[in-house]
Amino acid sequence: MSESWSGLRAVVVGAQGTVGGAITRALRESGARVATMVRKPYVDPVPGLEVIVSPLADPLQVREACRQAAQGPVDALFIASGAYAGGKVIDATPPDVFEHLLWTNARLPFYLLQGLLGPLRERKGRAVLIGALAAEEPRSGQAAYAMAKSALHSMVRSAARELQGSGAAINALMPSVIDTPANRLAMPQADPALWVSPARLAELALSLAAPSATGLQGALIPVRGGL
Repeated sequence: MSESWSGLRAVVVGAQGTVGGAITRALRESGARVATMVRKPYVDPVPGLEVIVSPLADPLQVREACRQAAQGPVDALFIASGAYAGGKVIDATPPDVFEHLLWTNARLPFYLLQGLLGPLRERKGRAVLIGALAAEEPRSGQAAYAMAKSALHSMVRSAARELQGSGAAINALMPSVIDTPANRLAMPQADPALWVSPARLAELALSLAAPSATGLQGALIPVRGGL
């Protein structure tokens, strides 16, 4: 049985994505109060869900969204926003694609931590970010994506040093291929049974951020599935 989150509040960024949605559902099932940071309103409002709508397109917008999120306690922070684009070698990668990957996978998480590490530290809470195994084991055509996720991984290690001794912690999960509708569409010949399920990733994320979680700080944890 999963640990109860009753009385605790979690902030989930990227909650409308496959992984962020799975984390949000798992938190609510465990009894947590959940604040989601999303780019557009939900089509079907979810009763009891706190929703912060922001384009998250520049540092000022992120700062304001973080200010709203910090109006309540931040016992856990999940950054599950991200973007992928692959298949293009370095000299064929368009500048706008590179900048989008860098913003979504590295710069945005930096500004989110800048706005929310303080409230998280006050609660001796836990932050869990979704990295990528591709950053540690990049393939041809993944340079821009791997570079952006590598920056996220380095940020997690550095933030862990800043949190040392505070009672708060930050760690990251590094999945291989996640079983999402987009990946199934892009790789129709692959076997999704070998990929990482969003539910499993959510389960691992909650275990890292649970009140009883201790001993991990700055860890980058591979989640390979069957690959």
